[in-house]
Amino acid sequence: MAKPLIGITCNYLLSEKENLLGQEGNYISQAFIDAVLKSGGVPILIPIINSEEDILQIMDKLDGIILSSGYDVNPIYYGEEPSVHVGFTYSPRDIFELFIVKAAIERDMPILGTARGQQIMTVAFGGKLYQDISENKNAYINHIQRANINDIGHYIDIVPGTKLHKIFDTDRMLVNSFHHQAAKTVPANFIISATSSDGIIEAIEHQSKPIMAVQWRPDIMIKKHPVMLKIFKEFISWCE
Repeated sequence: MAKPLIGITCNYLLSEKENLLGQEGNYISQAFIDAVLKSGGVPILIPIINSEEDILQIMDKLDGIILSSGYDVNPIYYGEEPSVHVGFTYSPRDIFELFIVKAAIERDMPILGTARGQQIMTVAFGGKLYQDISENKNAYINHIQRANINDIGHYIDIVPGTKLHKIFDTDRMLVNSFHHQAAKTVPANFIISATSSDGIIEAIEHQSKPIMAVQWRPDIMIKKHPVMLKIFKEFISWCE
């Protein structure tokens, strides 16, 4: 039986190195590639391209999509003007991923989002984001941890009965954290599957389709916390 082909959306890179100054590129963390391989899938990197026809041709070969981490989502795409808190945005990636989500839905294709992936998924299905977590007056946790990327940042509370709870079989666990934006309103047909102690949405999932997203980076936690591989194994099982 052939292994499922998993498309991973690439991030945009603008080199600041002296000998490569200004060179543009597409890249993905090795951790995503390793997570898919260890879970029984074959990773296929999808570059940021502006041809819908070419994107669809790539997707015709795939069994699932991972929306990876990266820069802020431009608030224009969820109907707001950018505040002073918004970081670097790259609209070509926003447009590219919004189209990929639409195409994946039409193909009934499983989707997993991590970090920015949860944010673009929220926007793609009609939700909104906090442009900065400081907009939520109840937030008090540091969501941009000052620790090694493989280390833990804060607790999350997982909602019983959700896909996420089934994966980890626990009500509470530690995750890493590198975000200043987060989902503010959950799209229709989605539920919240985890929150931080200060109420920030840490995971969402579709009520009936094999679609879910988490705000942390499970891929880079695997090295020290192999339990995080369970997310990718479950996702690969949806794609088989």
